[in-house]
Amino acid sequence: MKKSFTYGLLVTTALLLGACSSKGSQSSGSKQKTLNVSIAMEPSTADPNTYTDVYSGSMLTQTLEGLYHTTNTGKVVPGVATKLVKPTDHGTTYTFNLRKNAKWQNGKPVTAQDFVTSFDRQVDPKTKSQYANRFISFKNYTAVQKGTKKPSALGVKALGKHQLQIKLSAPDPDFNFKAAGEYYPINTAAVKKWGSKYGTSSTKTVSNGPFTLQNWDPSKGSWVYKKNKEYWDAKDVKIPDAKVQVVKDPTTAQNLFAGGKLQETLISGGFVKQDAKRYPKEIVYTKKGTLSFLNFNSENKTTSNKNLRLAVSNSLNRQQLAKNVMEDGSTPAKSFVPDGENTDPNNGKNFNSELNTNTAYNKQKAQQYWQAAQKQLGTKKVSLNLLTEDSSDQKKLGEYIQSAVESTLKGVTVTLTSVPQQQQLSRMFGKKYQVTALGWSTDFPDPSDYLNLMTKANSVNFTHWSNPQYEKLMAKVNNTAKYQGEQRWKLMVQAGNVAMSQQPIVPTHGCPLGFFQGGRLKIFIFN
Repeated sequence: MKKSFTYGLLVTTALLLGACSSKGSQSSGSKQKTLNVSIAMEPSTADPNTYTDVYSGSMLTQTLEGLYHTTNTGKVVPGVATKLVKPTDHGTTYTFNLRKNAKWQNGKPVTAQDFVTSFDRQVDPKTKSQYANRFISFKNYTAVQKGTKKPSALGVKALGKHQLQIKLSAPDPDFNFKAAGEYYPINTAAVKKWGSKYGTSSTKTVSNGPFTLQNWDPSKGSWVYKKNKEYWDAKDVKIPDAKVQVVKDPTTAQNLFAGGKLQETLISGGFVKQDAKRYPKEIVYTKKGTLSFLNFNSENKTTSNKNLRLAVSNSLNRQQLAKNVMEDGSTPAKSFVPDGENTDPNNGKNFNSELNTNTAYNKQKAQQYWQAAQKQLGTKKVSLNLLTEDSSDQKKLGEYIQSAVESTLKGVTVTLTSVPQQQQLSRMFGKKYQVTALGWSTDFPDPSDYLNLMTKANSVNFTHWSNPQYEKLMAKVNNTAKYQGEQRWKLMVQAGNVAMSQQPIVPTHGCPLGFFQGGRLKIFIFN
């Protein structure tokens, strides 16, 4: 899973047909033919240092390779690195030897400097990367972000043309997963040539992964992934190219698939059940952990009210939402963390089972919280605007939230605003919203990745919520040099309980069927 915002359905790769339970068609009969696939939205960039959306993430998955990558079963395996590295210096230093036959599409070698260039560029405040904190565990990250040290001080160094060293500020138990899904190289010469325009089109993008990017810019509704002949493992890439087209309407995508115009596409809602009967041999089920939720802007007077948030949360019948509204294999969210995101090292219990509270529907509690909110806000009526992406699934979610809240909380009016994905992101980063629906998937199976979404320093804390007790607990959770194992787990449970009592994020539904790491087309379809 790519760590990115998910909108409606998570597609970890553009070439995986999937609803919330990731259902895909197998194309084993077309090994030497062009594959025709669809994606639900336009990617915004091919720049690994600046992307934020899952659709751009899917593009990068096909065209770039990091130190490691993952198989379709979630196993981390070597990518550009020749082997999986065991850290030294008490788990803080990694030294990688890179494949000498790893090349960019122009035939130039992938060097250690290409990784350094990428990492330094992403943490450089001038780049304005919303995901700079991917490197938060690297030595000197905080100083670089504050501007007290130059980006070159980040804990990454080229020891030679094909040897890379990474130094962390503390051991990171999930480092291998991040190295497989977050730490991409970038072509140093291309960045010097194109600067901030890198990744704005296929002509300003250089690939080192299984496929190159052809005929793309953000305004286009179609493009091509062409087999990268310079890729070190090109022999395992079984098709010459894949044609991708943006198909936003699921009915249109379904018709194109049924008519043979697409070999893989995104299905959602009722189509999941329908296609399970219609194409029983062509649907493949995979597992992954994702979570969809509502973010409440804590800098807005109305939505900063804790009792209002809890009233909305208790108004939602998540069982009904998953089964009767989403209809795609979704499951009710139990907390901010999907089930299956690691277990208690002491007793093997699931994270959510150890929390004091859950997200069960409770009309009486919802109304009690609403009464308390009315007193605190000094009003009997409140109007909430819910911002969503303009996809069919997000619109269905919005309509359900609107109906559930208005029918339960007398005096609350919910209006819906649906905009293209990039406009939604822009408004979220600009704090121009009250409530917004989005989702999260992770690169590593640990509750901390979800819990950190609500920490003050997190660049994607769209809630802008901050709680002193929560900050102290999460600071300890993230201090992996001192807190590990059962002690760290207990701290995460404590932090989860604090957040559940406040709910700056109101979880709705997810796909907590297990941890799934998606890699490249060659893995999904042919291996």
